[in-house]
Amino acid sequence: MYFKLWIFLLFAPLIARAGTNDGTILLHNDTVLILTAVIQASDGSYLGQFSVQPGQQRNWTTNRSPAGYVRPGTPDISLTPYTVIWQCPSEGIFSMCTGVSPGSYINASVCNGSHFCSPKQEIKKEAPASTLKKTK
Repeated sequence: MYFKLWIFLLFAPLIARAGTNDGTILLHNDTVLILTAVIQASDGSYLGQFSVQPGQQRNWTTNRSPAGYVRPGTPDISLTPYTVIWQCPSEGIFSMCTGVSPGSYINASVCNGSHFCSPKQEIKKEAPASTLKKTK
């Protein structure tokens, strides 16, 4: 009896905290490249981005509580399902997952895409404009 009550009291705050506006995605960069994860809402709006090192897992969470402001004629738009775009350091797209639901575990190499990053273009150093030498 006391054990069940203890378990309930332990998990009650977590259950009370969960809501329809909460969304968490576990992102895993299972490649050898540093990738940037860009998260978009179902309507294409930008929700956030961050860099994920090779082999690293990152938790992305949103908690958007209702603002209380109601404007007549404005439809309620769901943030889910999310879209996760994995970008290369050279700003190309490595892969993209659409239809991502909250609570999902997303690997960069499992999403649809080219799974290839072109190398960064090197900045060419030009010769100095002047060849004058300083004298003492």
